[in-house]
Amino acid sequence: MALPLHKNESSAVQMRGAVVKQISRSTYFVADSNSLSRADRAASCLLEPQQGDYVLVSENCFGACYILTVLERESCKPATVSVEGDLILESQGGNLSLNGGRSLNLVTPEIRMQASKGQMRFKDFTFAGTLVTTWARQLRAVYDTVETKADRVVERVNRLYRRIKDEDSRLGRLNCRVKGRFALRARDASIDAEKRLHLNGKKIELG
Repeated sequence: MALPLHKNESSAVQMRGAVVKQISRSTYFVADSNSLSRADRAASCLLEPQQGDYVLVSENCFGACYILTVLERESCKPATVSVEGDLILESQGGNLSLNGGRSLNLVTPEIRMQASKGQMRFKDFTFAGTLVTTWARQLRAVYDTVETKADRVVERVNRLYRRIKDEDSRLGRLNCRVKGRFALRARDASIDAEKRLHLNGKKIELG
């Protein structure tokens, strides 16, 4: 059963429009045609007021003044949605989208992303970082062209299977060490050494 509401004059709230004249940290000074007041931003006012904004102000009989919302702003000024403390945007049973007409910038000391499935599409992608660590149970990559430039590459693989149609390797020096059996099979094979060809083994079989 709903209880009737009784208006108490001592707790009456007045609302009026005012212009933000000055900002000092989290304190705002708003002015209307009659007075200049000190105001705080209400918790429900997510859009951060800026100097020159026309805002809706609420004031009670104790002199507490709050900016409820921003009514008008010059179109050239950017809009900032800010809160003190943690902020959670949640869509229960629906989709959450962030759409930027020109760009989307994410700036934070640390970022975490968690999902059961992900998909990213870029026409032009550039990544710059100091350390990259990746853990994956299975990795699949399909490229038309791959260019890699590195000062040092270290790989540790238990088994490696490669199928290459054509390979052209230009090496300054090649040192290959095989602990077990080394087998090289080809339809036609050619070994050309400009200076010296050395074969060493306890037993060498030709033919």
